[in-house]
Amino acid sequence: MWGTASGGVACLVLGVLLAVGPPGRGTDAGVVPAAVRASAEASASGDGRTPSADGAGGAGPGVARAVPTAPTAADVAPPGTVPVAIELPGHGAGAPVIPTATGPDGAVTVPDPPSTVGWWSPGALAGAASGTTVLVGHVDSAASGLGVFAVLRDVAVGELVLLRGADGRLIAYRVTGRRQVGKAALPADLFAPGGPSRLALVTCGGRFDRATRHYTDNVVVYAVPA
Repeated sequence: MWGTASGGVACLVLGVLLAVGPPGRGTDAGVVPAAVRASAEASASGDGRTPSADGAGGAGPGVARAVPTAPTAADVAPPGTVPVAIELPGHGAGAPVIPTATGPDGAVTVPDPPSTVGWWSPGALAGAASGTTVLVGHVDSAASGLGVFAVLRDVAVGELVLLRGADGRLIAYRVTGRRQVGKAALPADLFAPGGPSRLALVTCGGRFDRATRHYTDNVVVYAVPA
């Protein structure tokens, strides 16, 4: 089931600052360390998501081509895919997923409305053999009520998270943990390329300060391929 609830106030994830934006406008939240961002973007550029500099992806003049070798298990494993939808079946919640990136200031952009989730596109593809697939979303909105990721505070270890890929595959992950951390303490390794294959779902949490219109924390749910 794809859907959301109603009520609530507006929130941004991954950020130190919280602001209310009009529906339909992307909102920046949280700054990815420059070195980590550059490394992730370079990794994404090299895995086939973007063309090579010569536009052909092949070897240039005078460059020897590699001799094909027998395929290994890693070679025949299904490649990663762009996530287009998420489902949290234990909570009857789900949403479309759209690619998002980082703004000029290096902050992650969170899509509006809160019934939509963003995939940080410099990160790992869904179902990739390595790296963290990062999905971000609002917990709620003054205009639209609770977001899909409002349920993250109730997600338990062992629950399934399903991602639908652009290639039609349904990729299953199993939750291994949930952390609530201060905004300034969001782990930088969420955005670093490489490492074991995993999924990270991020939204706001903690106390809402009505004077500053900030949530104090982030809720991060971790999952691994099921």
